[in-house]
Amino acid sequence: MAKIYDKGFPLGTVLIMNFFMVTTYAAGVWLFSLINIFLGALFLIFIIYIESSVYREGCKYCFYYGKRCAFGRGLLAPLFMKKGDPKKFCEHELTRKDFIPTMLPAFLPLVAAVYIIFTQGFSWVVTLLGAYPFIVSFLGNPIFYGRMACPHCKQGSICCPAMEFFMKREKAKK
Repeated sequence: MAKIYDKGFPLGTVLIMNFFMVTTYAAGVWLFSLINIFLGALFLIFIIYIESSVYREGCKYCFYYGKRCAFGRGLLAPLFMKKGDPKKFCEHELTRKDFIPTMLPAFLPLVAAVYIIFTQGFSWVVTLLGAYPFIVSFLGNPIFYGRMACPHCKQGSICCPAMEFFMKREKAKK
């Protein structure tokens, strides 16, 4: 049985999770900026929108509000919003459509990289930075969430729509 971090996640976990998240976002902003500075700014605004929706729809209701969650967002949430009713966290039911916006920051940089390669010529830097968010999201997330975050999450032991969604999918595979 994994240790539950009810007083907050270790700083090392938060640093690792944020390193990969920030570098993934930065790769996308840089790639889109190579196409057009306006597209880079638009991608950054999209990232801010995605992150703010996490705070609005999850953090303010989460057990870790005011505490250090796996991403450290729980400590930041009180700076942006008042604590909501924790029962609302459990009421939200997720579908596949809910994950589309959160997958775009991994997929869109790959599209930008392909566009740059076709219009400006091949570059290893562009190729690697285009693939990086995709690799981190699809290969890294099972490690990040499956080993470093979810098994240790107090909110997950209370209720978590994302955990329930993925647990249903795991059961369906068997």
